[in-house]
Amino acid sequence: MRLLSKNLIGSMLVGVLLLVACKKQTAQENIADEVTTKDFVYNIATKNITPDELVNAKIASPIGVKLIYCYLSRANATDSLIHIELVDEQQKNNVNLTIPKDAFSTANIHIKGVKLAIKHIDNSSFESFVKVSGFVPPLPKLEDFAGSLLPDANGNIQINGKAISENGVKRVEIYDDSQSSYTLVETINNPSSSTEFTVNYNYVYRANTANVKVVVVDNFDLTAEKVISVPVLPYTLLTDLVMGAQGSTSVTVNNNTFIAETGTLSGSCNLNANEALMDFLFYGTSNGPTFYSPTNTTNVAANFRCNGTSWSIENPSNFKATRFRVLVPGNAAIDNVYASYNANSISNLDDSGLFNNIPVPSGSTARFDGSATATTAIFNTTTSYLIWVRIPRANGTFRNCLIRAKEVVVASTAGLSTIKFDIYIQK
Repeated sequence: MRLLSKNLIGSMLVGVLLLVACKKQTAQENIADEVTTKDFVYNIATKNITPDELVNAKIASPIGVKLIYCYLSRANATDSLIHIELVDEQQKNNVNLTIPKDAFSTANIHIKGVKLAIKHIDNSSFESFVKVSGFVPPLPKLEDFAGSLLPDANGNIQINGKAISENGVKRVEIYDDSQSSYTLVETINNPSSSTEFTVNYNYVYRANTANVKVVVVDNFDLTAEKVISVPVLPYTLLTDLVMGAQGSTSVTVNNNTFIAETGTLSGSCNLNANEALMDFLFYGTSNGPTFYSPTNTTNVAANFRCNGTSWSIENPSNFKATRFRVLVPGNAAIDNVYASYNANSISNLDDSGLFNNIPVPSGSTARFDGSATATTAIFNTTTSYLIWVRIPRANGTFRNCLIRAKEVVVASTAGLSTIKFDIYIQK
């Protein structure tokens, strides 16, 4: 009996020792890791993370970490594995976890964070969570910019509008497509980073430009753009041309003839050479300086002199029957021409376009008179200063021009009078 009791007691002691060992192992497996991290925000638009550049955490593990599975947690989708961190043996108890930014490529506004499944060196595990919120910043915008603009007589295009961003406007960039693809023309910085920035930029037209693009960049580097078309105009604009009249017996004038095809002026010594080319002439009469059709010069040709020698017409059949109509305001169609001119918005010189519903020119002259009432044949430089010129082409069609009379000098010697004007020439 005593021997049996000793054996029984021994068995009981072994059992107790095993139970204690098992309890110690279980307690060790349940020792929690200490995870230190922050709450992060992921900018969906810029793909940037704050307050640090990358999502990170520090893990203090009494047992030791072998690897970490990182799962992206979203409210509208199942968790997905985005990163596996293999832990070096020497760092197993103190791990610095950093998750690459590109691991969040599938993140959206529904992101909740990253679930950490921590695998220990003894194959036990521990779970933790890093909170990551999604943020979608408001996009910037451009307001009050025109959809289409034309260069003025000096090639300037005034670009006006507002750049707006709740994130703060960093800069505005101006591009054009003069080199086929868009190239940067100007960068306008906004040092104050205000949420609204007024753009008032004078763009100087570059040859072959069809579009100007305005881009706003905000403090999150988000952008918005506006494309302003610059139509390829079917006309040429010449400004501040000065024509002289026929001259005198002692004064030869070298700018009394206009050739629309080349946009050039010529003078009395080239009249014979230009008989088939000239589109109109400027002539000083006793009633006032006047634009003349070539076909109307037969009776006054002798008054055009080259070094005192009168012009003797060689072949009047070569002359063009150019016609003029002074546009006198007061008619809706004519008022529209003036409005288009003053707004710098003339898009064409077509009969059915700019000159729609206006009788075609029929006068062989257009005379200046600053004191008389304007008519279809009498213009001034203050109210009735636009003249529709219709030039016949060899193929039976016509070339339209629009003259803007600007300054007229009525000389005491009529042949020395001058006129300054701009002219739109249909291509």
